[in-house]
Amino acid sequence: MMPLTTPSPDTGLTTALSLQEQIWQLNYENHPERLNAAALLCYERSMALLPQLEQSSTANAEAQTHTRLAAQQAQSLLRSLHQTFIRITLLRSNETSLFISSRPRLEAFGMALESGWQLACLYARTLAPLPPGFWLSCHQLFTEIHTLGWAKRSLKNGSSLGALYRQILLLGISASNRLEPQKMALLFKIVREEARFSDLVQLDQTLNEQGAFIYQTDSDEAPRFAHELPEPEQIWWTIETQGTLKQLSSRLQLLLAQSEDRHFEIQLIGRLLQEWAAPPRRQHFRLRRSNGEQIQLISLWSRCWDIAAGHIDEAAPEPAKLNICNISASGLLLQGESLNQPLQAGEILMLRRGGQHWQLGLVRWLSLRGDGLSSECGIELIGRSPEAVHIAPITSLGADTLAPALSLAPDIRRGHSGMLILAGKQYQAMRMFTVHDSRGICKVRATRLVMQTAYYQFIETRLEEVTPKALPED
Repeated sequence: MMPLTTPSPDTGLTTALSLQEQIWQLNYENHPERLNAAALLCYERSMALLPQLEQSSTANAEAQTHTRLAAQQAQSLLRSLHQTFIRITLLRSNETSLFISSRPRLEAFGMALESGWQLACLYARTLAPLPPGFWLSCHQLFTEIHTLGWAKRSLKNGSSLGALYRQILLLGISASNRLEPQKMALLFKIVREEARFSDLVQLDQTLNEQGAFIYQTDSDEAPRFAHELPEPEQIWWTIETQGTLKQLSSRLQLLLAQSEDRHFEIQLIGRLLQEWAAPPRRQHFRLRRSNGEQIQLISLWSRCWDIAAGHIDEAAPEPAKLNICNISASGLLLQGESLNQPLQAGEILMLRRGGQHWQLGLVRWLSLRGDGLSSECGIELIGRSPEAVHIAPITSLGADTLAPALSLAPDIRRGHSGMLILAGKQYQAMRMFTVHDSRGICKVRATRLVMQTAYYQFIETRLEEVTPKALPED
């Protein structure tokens, strides 16, 4: 038997281009039965191809460029299919015979919304803003569904048209570009399961003090949070999330009662309970920069550790230079290309402005803008001049093998007595660590988990003991 091999990314792009050609050919087909059968086949093949097109590589600039091009081809496939399924709904609406069942038209609406949901998920995973016209087409589909009174009608897969539309809206009010891939996959699952508990209400009065997520069905915009209606005389809708929030709260309590480690899900639900009630407000004033000031940036754990340790790797890629768009007390908004220094939400960075010292940062959110290779990202500043150290947790069997970590000195302004940044998950309340740093061999106690991403833990520590380095003999 021949061994199985993984198709190369180039094979995936070739297949995608062939599929795209087949989808374009569907523009010449106007018979709804034939068009629907062909579109469903192309859709099935496209969904099977997506994982291959979305394979991410950060090996080098060339690999990252290829990854972006493959992601854009995936977007093009699903955009074309979404428009095809919308066209099928229009063709079905022209079937007026008394003997024609409403089921084909109902299922056509279902596929138009399902393809819209998959398109929204794809754009979220590829960190790109949704294409122009997406929200208007989804709102118009719902308007027609609402007029027909079909919002609660069931589809073959057990869902309903209204539930599919609410999924899209709920994803639209979620800050998915702030999530690591693991949490993003969880977000899609939670939205699918819980969106049906939200309500869509046409407003006939002003908003209450708490505000609401509002939108208009004749606009190309996602729901946005507002404390008052911009133009009260116009028709507005609101997505009321109280039912979904109640379900999420129950889900969270069940998770907290389990002994199984489900920290990612607990953390995500905690974020959604806030996000779907009212988006968090900015804590610091942003100072806009338009003078072309740039900042040097280095990503990936091993590179950041080497910089902190003062190691110079002649073969390492040059730091990326990104433009500073605005700056606040806690972070920066950056724009530019960073192909040799890959970015991802939840990753740490080393940053330097001009001739200043390197400081540690964390990618809070990331968007890939337009058809080019430009990134836009929000960076939280963690601390200045991190020290490269080696640490080992102390267990009942003694100290484990030393592993690289980063250490920050106590910072009263940031409210910590010293911090360790560790790859992986090693935190336990009051756990002792051995730290080999510039002072010698230290023992520190973990006092608080300051924050955690899918890749790192930021642990506040308290110094317990220091064994100074031996002085060199004369």
